[in-house]
Amino acid sequence: MLARRAAALLLAATILAPPRAAAQDPLAEIGALLDRRAEAMVEGDLEAFLATAEPADPGFALRQRRLFEGFQRLGLASYELRLNDALWPELTTDREMARYGPSADPRILHVEERYRLEGYDRAPALEDLFLTFIRRGQEWLVTSDTDLDDVTLYSGRKLWELGPIVTRESEHFLYVSQPDQADAAARILEASERALDRVGDRWPVPWPERVPILAPSTTEELRRMIQATFDLDVFVAFAASGVDRARGWSVVGHRVILNWPNFSRFSDETQEDILTHELLHVATRGAVGPPTPSFVEEGIAEWVSEDDDAQYLGPAVEAGTFDRALPEDHEFRTGSNQDILTSYEESAAWGRFAFEVYGADEVAEFYRLLGRPRVAAGTWEYHVDRAARAAFGQSFEAMEARWADWVERTL
Repeated sequence: MLARRAAALLLAATILAPPRAAAQDPLAEIGALLDRRAEAMVEGDLEAFLATAEPADPGFALRQRRLFEGFQRLGLASYELRLNDALWPELTTDREMARYGPSADPRILHVEERYRLEGYDRAPALEDLFLTFIRRGQEWLVTSDTDLDDVTLYSGRKLWELGPIVTRESEHFLYVSQPDQADAAARILEASERALDRVGDRWPVPWPERVPILAPSTTEELRRMIQATFDLDVFVAFAASGVDRARGWSVVGHRVILNWPNFSRFSDETQEDILTHELLHVATRGAVGPPTPSFVEEGIAEWVSEDDDAQYLGPAVEAGTFDRALPEDHEFRTGSNQDILTSYEESAAWGRFAFEVYGADEVAEFYRLLGRPRVAAGTWEYHVDRAARAAFGQSFEAMEARWADWVERTL
């Protein structure tokens, strides 16, 4: 079924901040404030955690309480907040100076939030936060995480910040939803365990097999969680991860997130297929790299979930409009719904072709070689060509032509 691999969106901007009065190493003081917040979170001290904030927005105050309570319910193995100006310098403008007042010396800074859920995260998950700090007397406090929303620099948002949550666990999965989806927990967990067995039967590479499944109640909540800038109408679920730049392009914090209004429309059997697809994405995260194109990820996931639908691709072959080209990444997110679905069907056909012609072990090796570069220098065609020659013994051009022949012959 449909899914989208997690992708990091990097924006570049230059914002001139106004001159500041001399201060006693404010960044060190703010760093100490973040250390106190993190320590309070780990120790379960709500009063100490809330004491580090002075919200100008009541919504921020509510989210802070929900953030704390949600993490306590889920169980934290670690929690850390760290200033990082490597990608984003200070982002304060005259607007914040006018809003909070010069005496508050407001500063909007990029903060990396790293946390590990007990029993599920081997490495810390990562969220980017854009927090506003103000000075009150001799101390700094955090007052907002939305001052840059209008320029689409969004702070990461967890499901438990959006409202109260309920949780339920099975052997390999943690189901997290809002109370209105609690009744689905047993069914989703049972389907996830069956889906896990299917992934193990078809994908030859071991992986940790412990995954949180998040079920926001609305598509808008999902949109905010994954910061989607594209239409979600045709998507039913996502395998979401973060990229930890400090670990040399390491993909962390793997989650399956359901688009509940769409996911819930399907039969139990189809929901299991969807979960199988998403779990394959999680299973391959250890080998994914910047050059890995969507057609490879989606094609493998479609093959493992045994989805061979050709509702749009089949008629295109019959009509002679099939372009014999593998879809590029943007074709999985832009265009009409039919265009997007056709891209998924083309990638599914590639997955069936690759496993049938080359074999599961060879496809796994191709995937590993394709994701091995930790930088994305060179085109995706270059990287696919390099990996195909090593794993399949033929060039990307030859593989694509062979796939197109297979499609025309099979469909």
